Amino acid sequence: MRIKKIFLSLGLAFLLCLTAAKVQAADSDIQKVIDETYVQPDYVLGYSLSSDQRDQTLALLGYDSATDTEVKTLTTSAYAKIMNVADDSSLQLYSSVKIQKLGSSETLSVRIVTPENITKVTEDMYRNAAVTLGIEHAEITVAAPIAVTGESALAGIYYSLEENGADVSDESKELAQEELNALSDINAENEGKDGYDADKLNVALADIKTAVADSGSDLTKDDVRKIVEDTLDNYGLTSSMTNEQITLIVNFAFNLSNAKIINNSSFKAALNSLKDSIVNNAGSTFDNINLNFDASSAIESGKGFFANIWQQIVNFFQQFIG
Repeated sequence: MRIKKIFLSLGLAFLLCLTAAKVQAADSDIQKVIDETYVQPDYVLGYSLSSDQRDQTLALLGYDSATDTEVKTLTTSAYAKIMNVADDSSLQLYSSVKIQKLGSSETLSVRIVTPENITKVTEDMYRNAAVTLGIEHAEITVAAPIAVTGESALAGIYYSLEENGADVSDESKELAQEELNALSDINAENEGKDGYDADKLNVALADIKTAVADSGSDLTKDDVRKIVEDTLDNYGLTSSMTNEQITLIVNFAFNLSNAKIINNSSFKAALNSLKDSIVNNAGSTFDNINLNFDASSAIESGKGFFANIWQQIVNFFQQFIG
């Protein structure tokens, strides 16, 4: 009996070590860096801007020459390193960003001050991707002096964070970029289509990410597809989206389910704030829609990550105690 207790105690200690390691691995220093380092707002300008365009863009971003000193330039070589692509000197980088810290009680804010020139990405798409990156509360401003897609602005955010000491993992960057690309492509392809609404898609994606975080890293691809399809159906989006578009979201959500960010204690809180903000600003768009829909209920809840690990530990030690 004493031996049995010893083995079970060892098993419990092993489980606790796994838990601690998992939580520690999930901790992100991105928000901490913003809170501690961004005493002044940080500006990142696209490399392709002319001198006049730089001045114009800084003015659009609210630059104050009397107090602001943190101005960086995202070069093509820096872009290539950040995005893990080949350096192409012909690459055109015009979209620029300002990142400013906010109090912990405030929510993540994104403002595009030149909406006529950011043709493919909306404010809420940037916000969704920023939450996936690990940003919880900050004010991000985006501008471009000419018409561009706006997709490279996210690289400017990565660059700012890394230059200020944040450890932005390749996993986080790839996920945020995958999400932004999927959302912007779907939005561009469905613009004006009956039954489609960008606000609904952004809220649906926030719910999908929350459900993935609730369900843990043991989700199968079929589990994730069930979450995605049920959520899109709840928001009335299924009929306006193609199978290929739905698969883009499934692939992203499945990759997210294996990422460290889902174990960050602030991840779901940031998603809830994002969702509430979109809904509150959308007027009657969400009337007669169940905003308390729980996409994770679509998944059988009996065997979560820790339950499986615990059962494996019990099975392992039982062989020693008969």
